[in-house]
Amino acid sequence: MTRSLQSWVQQQQGKYLLRHGLSLIQKGNLNGAIETLTRALAFHPQPQEVHLKRGVAYFQQDAFAEALADFNQAIALDPQDARAYGHRGLVRYQMDDEDGALEDWAMALSLQPGEADVRYNRGLIFAQKKQYEAALADFDVAIDKNPLLAEAYLHRGKVKQELGDSIGAVKDWELALCNDLRLDEAHHLLAKTQEKTENVFLQDQFADLLPDGFWLTAEQQGTLLVLTLHRPVGTPINYFKLPNTLRDRLVELQIPEVRRFRLVAKAGESSLSEWDQTYGIYDKAPCPPSRWRDAFATTLLLFPPFGVVALVLAAQVKPAYRRGDYPIAARASQAVRKLCLSSGAIMGLMLFGLASYGVYTHVEGEYPNPGAKTAFVESSESTEKKL
Repeated sequence: MTRSLQSWVQQQQGKYLLRHGLSLIQKGNLNGAIETLTRALAFHPQPQEVHLKRGVAYFQQDAFAEALADFNQAIALDPQDARAYGHRGLVRYQMDDEDGALEDWAMALSLQPGEADVRYNRGLIFAQKKQYEAALADFDVAIDKNPLLAEAYLHRGKVKQELGDSIGAVKDWELALCNDLRLDEAHHLLAKTQEKTENVFLQDQFADLLPDGFWLTAEQQGTLLVLTLHRPVGTPINYFKLPNTLRDRLVELQIPEVRRFRLVAKAGESSLSEWDQTYGIYDKAPCPPSRWRDAFATTLLLFPPFGVVALVLAAQVKPAYRRGDYPIAARASQAVRKLCLSSGAIMGLMLFGLASYGVYTHVEGEYPNPGAKTAFVESSESTEKKL
């Protein structure tokens, strides 16, 4: 065997060992991969590629010193390989060398500005340093280059929230879940933001009920709504009438699942409560009307398909109220009323259509279309001439 042929065979063996080592990494056999890649170093025509892949295997084993040595060797063999700088930056960050990591990532981006993973990793450090504008710029580029990078959406949303862009943050967390439903942190942040938004909405619903200078916060805790009233020092309020006023508004709102509310009142900057009582929301609310007469006499006679549904709903009003489920009773009563109105409107349209058709038929019979008659006569004459 000639020397050139022997060299070619060894190179092919090195390439095979590299491919086999990569396959072992994918299968999770890191020890086997490292052993195979070490053998490949003796034959592969591009040893910097083998050092790079073996460094990744060492990194996945948390063997940071060995990984750092491999990445250093890969950079020494090919100083223009952006991947090696990117990987070495990760190792340095894990070894608490944050400045070294940033230096490596800057070098990697100078060689390959669109490297999504490097942009994402550097964005995380900028976010930790509260350099939110720089972090946002890196996350933007990372997502632009790799739109499927779910965690980049997650952390960009957190940066946007810090910058006051709550709407943008929510959109990013939703996109993060679209790409990876396993991101529990995105689920938690979305739920927390939604809860905060709903609480702010609830607070606004009571603003017109309070005197000037008073303000109220709302927080839903399962079936309990906690209303915390803040009273200016020196301004009195009747705590025996206020709960009834708040209850009436809550009956109007019919917040899903909420059945009780707790009123906590504080004066000025004091952390102590001067009032703390819990009330039932629907305890004093009267039973909504069942509307049996409307359901039977009007709806069933006018439009039977709606009438049957209206009768079923009317039968649910009082049982729902007796078991304490006022919102269901109220919705059933309102649904019966809407069905009555809808059936009346449908019947009115049907009668109007029949009346219009009757008038049209009568006019057509009394006053036939002269144009049609003339056309018929002319057509008959032309036919006679041809004959």
